[in-house]
Amino acid sequence: MQMKTYYNDAKETFNTEITALEKVRDELDESFDQVVEEILDTTGRLIFIAIGKSGIIAEKIAASFSSIGVSSFFIDAGNAFHGDLGRVSADDLVFFVSNSGETQEVIQTFFALKQIFGDDLKTVALTGASDSTLAQNSTYPLIVDVAVEADTTKLAPTSSTTATLVVGDALLIAVQKEKEFTRDDFALYHPGGSIGKLLLQTVKNVMHTKIPYVNINTPINDVIYRISDFGVGMTLVKDEDGKAVGIVTDGDIRKKMLQVSMVKKSTAADYMTKGFISIDVDKRNSVAWKKMASHNISNLVVEDDGEVVGIITIHDVLDE
Repeated sequence: MQMKTYYNDAKETFNTEITALEKVRDELDESFDQVVEEILDTTGRLIFIAIGKSGIIAEKIAASFSSIGVSSFFIDAGNAFHGDLGRVSADDLVFFVSNSGETQEVIQTFFALKQIFGDDLKTVALTGASDSTLAQNSTYPLIVDVAVEADTTKLAPTSSTTATLVVGDALLIAVQKEKEFTRDDFALYHPGGSIGKLLLQTVKNVMHTKIPYVNINTPINDVIYRISDFGVGMTLVKDEDGKAVGIVTDGDIRKKMLQVSMVKKSTAADYMTKGFISIDVDKRNSVAWKKMASHNISNLVVEDDGEVVGIITIHDVLDE
């Protein structure tokens, strides 16, 4: 039985939504600039109000703004009309998201807030209908008109939700650029997980302080055991004076094993790479990662004022 293929349908979906995005892109005008300026000037929070599928998109946009230090949150329109209006202040900038611009719960919430704050409350309508109730009554109507949805019924939120999400991303990036928001700034709001670990923490936070050593004349069998016991994929090699003069890695052993004529009698000196690449203990993990990537290696020796104090591996800086 021949397996049915669906990728042509998938490509058609992509094409429909790409066309929708191109339409929205081409119709962007100074109203987008006005919304960006309001976001930059607001002394309150950004509040996103929607319901249903639009609510999911609005919640994501709010979360994205929070991640760059712009105080933002989402309110479900159904809950807003039943008690959550108290979360809104007159100095907030409130985004209402509705493709039709006529969603009952969203419209009810809109006019309830206008009754409380009047014209003091500035509002943005993210909607696909310029003649809708929401667009006609908002301070800033930001039209996201996709003309047609991508699904077979042309009714399910597909192209419209994609376009709204992209407009949200575009607002975010415009604000980022104006605020000159950097990777280090981003890390401050993401102290957990791999982002914070890579961009915020220093090498000394994650390095291994138990350092494997062998002597230059240590038999290769003992070198292998030493590497295995410490689990960092390498060992440093000391000379007769106890000074670290080289390194033996897993890769060194694999690459040089066939080149050594008498493996059983070989020592660390037969496999050692003289010298080693190191990093200062106070450098950021991101610097360590770049250094390992540029040298195509998976570990670094960590030094403090020229003294070896630890080992850091690629997994230490990237793993959660």
